[in-house]
Amino acid sequence: MTDFEILGPYLIALMMSLGALCVFVWGVLSGAFNGADEAALRFFRTEMDHDRASHTETAGE
Repeated sequence: MTDFEILGPYLIALMMSLGALCVFVWGVLSGAFNGADEAALRFFRTEMDHDRASHTETAGE
């Protein structure tokens, strides 16, 4: 019983880590991360357009 109390949390943490690694590898292989950069760039461009528009509005006043 004492062995489980000492090793149990480590074994559970190891199993959870392996599970997370498997989910990550599955996501990469299934293409779940494709297009993530495009969405970030689209957001960045939209923010830059809004910043330019707000600066031209304040400069025109």
